Amino acid sequence: MYPILLQIGPATIYSLWVFLALGIFVSLLIVNKLAKSRLIKLAFLAENSLLIFLCGLIAARLTFIAYNFAYYWNIVVDQGHIIEIFYIWDKGLSSWGGLAGIFLSLYLLSKNSKEDYKAWSDILVVSVAFAMFFINIGAFLDGRNYGNPTELPWGILVESSQYAIPIHPVQIYAAIYCGLIGLILLQLFNKKAFKTPGIISLSGIFLYSFFRFIEEFMRGDETIYILDVLREAQIYVLITLLLSGYLLYKYFKKYLKEHHSLW
Repeated sequence: MYPILLQIGPATIYSLWVFLALGIFVSLLIVNKLAKSRLIKLAFLAENSLLIFLCGLIAARLTFIAYNFAYYWNIVVDQGHIIEIFYIWDKGLSSWGGLAGIFLSLYLLSKNSKEDYKAWSDILVVSVAFAMFFINIGAFLDGRNYGNPTELPWGILVESSQYAIPIHPVQIYAAIYCGLIGLILLQLFNKKAFKTPGIISLSGIFLYSFFRFIEEFMRGDETIYILDVLREAQIYVLITLLLSGYLLYKYFKKYLKEHHSLW
């Protein structure tokens, strides 16, 4: 892997941070484009973007600490290194926590500002999909979130994994399906059936949950297993998949009924 892209003296440029920054930059361009297409004023996001970003960052860190509680308990209580909790450059961030922090802060801020939360969430879901494309490439170069053994010709060797044989490049799989989701949502964005605020968001969540559920079968990093079959993350993803699928089913059933009656 290539966790370090460039090192000049004491300055180190990490692959993960470079692709994270690239993902954020691209997502901002997409937000600007989609907001204009839906005639939504960018002033709300411009005024609150830093706060939303910080909420996402804090939630990502807290979630990671919660998942690795024993490790950080040892650092804080046994070693007394409280300051290390704030060392986000150790790459201890949870993507799930970050997304939850972003959308929760967006919800609270939009309610306070009387903005259309669903309309904004539609835009952010599309932009986040493209951001995740770049972030997963950064994770691949960094050697994080590795897969389990495979005999497929594109299997790779990862020194940071627990395996000494080729494994699934799950980060590349994730980058591909996140990019695909982003492209699909862009195509659907101006379709009549998807113009109702919130439907693009639900569609993106449904698609991501579907692909992520499949990806988890190929993950090799340590986790808790439920009934020795499903990884812990798969339980959360499955709940999200079923809930978003049900809500989409209800919406399109009503939509088709209303538009069929017009004929």
